Amino acid sequence: MSDVDPAEFERMRAQLQVLTDREAIRDCILRYARGLDRHDLEIYTSAYHPDAIDHHGPFLGRRDEFCAWGIDLLASEWDTHSHFQTNIRIDLDGDTAHAETYCLFCQRRRDGERTLEFGGARYIDRLERRDGEWRIAARRTVIDWTAYAQTEDFGGTEDYPKGRWDREDASYDRPLVLPAPEQAREDLRPSG
Repeated sequence: MSDVDPAEFERMRAQLQVLTDREAIRDCILRYARGLDRHDLEIYTSAYHPDAIDHHGPFLGRRDEFCAWGIDLLASEWDTHSHFQTNIRIDLDGDTAHAETYCLFCQRRRDGERTLEFGGARYIDRLERRDGEWRIAARRTVIDWTAYAQTEDFGGTEDYPKGRWDREDASYDRPLVLPAPEQAREDLRPSG
């Protein structure tokens, strides 16, 4: 077995650290969206350091106030919503990182009009690694565009589980266990 060049080993170690940091930051950003869309305050707040500041439209404040405000706002005006984190650009500088994350969002109003709002936004973040964990320290949300549409029930989704805003949502099922397809087909046969 050949000897490992110490300089090459150090280069690989540093490269692995960069990859590990980037993945931890992506996980943090995705955790934010999951906590928001499931109305799970524990997951939602875990994306931020406790002293983090968020500037989100009319809101400027600390993590706990912001997360409670965000969930309350969505629960009061919308009957469903989804946030999609897409392009994520991360610039690392030691224990600090700056990220720009593109977000697409869809929200359906609860007002009976069934108005659907689409939008494109970006999260401008400063993240910090503290005690080995990356979390958001400061976030500014920028809205790039919005569009509105009227929705109608089109059917065909009756056999799918509906998303929920609590831990009864299907995404919390651990481990995910499904019936064998043969048994499921047997269970679906009409009796008689």
